[in-house]
Amino acid sequence: MYEYGSDALDGDVDKVAFEEPVPYALELYSPWRGFGGGARVSSRHMPTRLRLKGRKRKLLDFDNQYHMLLVSRRFIDLVESLQKDIQVFPVQCVWGDGSDAGQFYFFFTTVLLDAVNRERTNANWVPTARGGLWQPRAGEIFSFDKDRMGDVHMWIDPHMPTKGPLVSEALFRRLQDADVRSFYDAPLFEEV
Repeated sequence: MYEYGSDALDGDVDKVAFEEPVPYALELYSPWRGFGGGARVSSRHMPTRLRLKGRKRKLLDFDNQYHMLLVSRRFIDLVESLQKDIQVFPVQCVWGDGSDAGQFYFFFTTVLLDAVNRERTNANWVPTARGGLWQPRAGEIFSFDKDRMGDVHMWIDPHMPTKGPLVSEALFRRLQDADVRSFYDAPLFEEV
């Protein structure tokens, strides 16, 4: 019901890249692959204007365009209330007829963190030349180590670089309590 496409009116999404130096775990990926993040993103080539396709409607607080998170200021404020390690790029959205659709932001967490508790996790691990990747299947269990997470509430796991950001229980509850639109309930992974 809420999905919509867009045309970038400037920038070049295909050329959006991480700032140098790129962490080893992210060298094979771009920030727009799988709602990326995990390191600082260069503003070079980042679109600043989007023309939204489809009918006019109330836009969501948390959605995606071009495999990047497109969020409202309200979403940013909620995340920043727990964690400052984020990066945002303003995007002016317009409708097909040129009328204003509002100010939104491309959003990235800049935290790259392996917080998986391997003793309590039974998800599928696939060894690779670069170390390994988690390839979770339905019904498998992830557990995260709160000590390793520290004050981090949104991060990219270096062994799941295209799965999008992970969020702490505390941030998830805050987003739910605020009724952030499009942030739906998903199975929680245990934090220990």
